[in-house]
Formats: sequence, structure tokens, C-alpha cells
Amino acid sequence: MCPNGRYVRFKKYQTKKNVSGLEQSFKQYECEDCSNCPFKPACTKAKGNRQVHWNTIWEELKAKAKKALEDDEKSVIYARRKVEVESVFGHIKGNRSFRRFSLRGLGKVHTVFGIVALAHNLLKVAGIRLAAILQQQVTQKGWTEN
Repeated sequence: MCPNGRYVRFKKYQTKKNVSGLEQSFKQYECEDCSNCPFKPACTKAKGNRQVHWNTIWEELKAKAKKALEDDEKSVIYARRKVEVESVFGHIKGNRSFRRFSLRGLGKVHTVFGIVALAHNLLKVAGIRLAAILQQQVTQKGWTEN
């Protein structure tokens, strides 16, 4: 039912290809009559009747993702991902010397990015070891953190 109390009925099945070439299936629904409807400007920008495209697979995936985000255990995992994974790309992009590849060819680009990733991992390991050494010194001297 639309806000004006009219039926929105099933019209047809439709498939569309998106920009990346993925084909998606939709159910298309259309309101029975939107002429002289007081809610039309708020309801749709279409010249004719309001149409609703419903992708059942997409809706199921959205519900599954929402359920996963509401789960306490999984929300902790997603929160850790922000720190552990996504920051890596920010650090690499933030490095002024690494804005674009100066070599051509997929193999050479793959090698250069491998070196950048290796350097990032070495810095990460060095930071972890430094933190462990500092923690060990604090516990040996009996200092406490406030």
C-alpha cells in the first residue's frame, strides 16, 4: 500500500547489469494510480506512477549483514578490522613517496607493492618488539603505569 492507500502491485521481473557487469534480478512493483495524488511529490519524482524495484537476494544480504553487526562477538571483530586492516592502506597511501607506481607492467607493479607491504610489515613487527621490550623493562624495574 502507498501512503495514499492505493495498492502497489507486482508488474514484472526485470534483470539489469550494473557498472561492473554483474547481472541483478528485480521484482518491479507499480502503484495502481498516482494521478491527482497529494503525496506524489514526497513519494516519487517519476512522471507516471511510482515504481518500486525489489531485489530479494540483496535484501537478504542486507538483513544478514545487519544481524552480524548487531551480534556482540562479531561487532568486536569488525571494530578490530578498522584498526588492523584498513589503517594499513591509509599508512601506505599517506606515504608521500608512494603515491603512484613508476614502473609499467603488472609484474613490476606487483613486485613494487610487495616491497612496500614488506616494509610496512617490518615496521609493524619492529613496533611490536619495541613495545614488548619496553613492557619488559617496566616490569623488571617495578614501575607501574598510571
